[in-house]
Amino acid sequence: MKNVPSCKTLILAAAVSLGLASASFAQSANVAVPNPADTKANGLLGQNYTTLGYGYVDLDGTNVHASRFSLAANQSLREGLDGLFEYGYTRSSSFAGTRITQHDLMAGARAYLTSAGFKPYVEAGIGWVWQKAAGFSDDSFAWGLGVGAEIDVASAFTVTPYVRYEDLTRGSNNDSWNYGVKANYWVTSRVGIQAGVERDDDKNMTYSVGANIRF
Repeated sequence: MKNVPSCKTLILAAAVSLGLASASFAQSANVAVPNPADTKANGLLGQNYTTLGYGYVDLDGTNVHASRFSLAANQSLREGLDGLFEYGYTRSSSFAGTRITQHDLMAGARAYLTSAGFKPYVEAGIGWVWQKAAGFSDDSFAWGLGVGAEIDVASAFTVTPYVRYEDLTRGSNNDSWNYGVKANYWVTSRVGIQAGVERDDDKNMTYSVGANIRF
């Protein structure tokens, strides 16, 4: 998030997940044999899942902060390509007698290399942002680009450093560069937890947590 008071936005959520192996066993001569078709890759890319997320945004040099709630979905379209969708709601703390609220709706795609253990990717998304405060409301087309790499650290655990550029087309000075890292751990074959930290070029910090549900 660039900064709430100046109407900058949080775009795309990056983030998203899925991994951990799931095995089904067939009985043959009293020997359990794993079914390779049921094995899920470690990591987030190339998976089908939904993410419920929360982010705390600390705006540099002010006593203003914001909370962001998000619902995102990742759909594997084919090997090396995922489809992305995210809805987010952001609400700032009170300042100057008002609060800023924001709704954003984004859709996009992420292309990645399928090498084991290290998967670099590029992503792009477009959408719309609505913002409102006392005596003010606005909306704008928004777009974003990003690059990153998903790194397998251990079984069921991945770390993903990334860089994103985000822009609202209406108004000036509504773009931002965001640098961050997020981690995902699959607690079970279907449920994972994630956490991340991000800093933008205005030195605003976002700390996030979430749950990933695979389907």
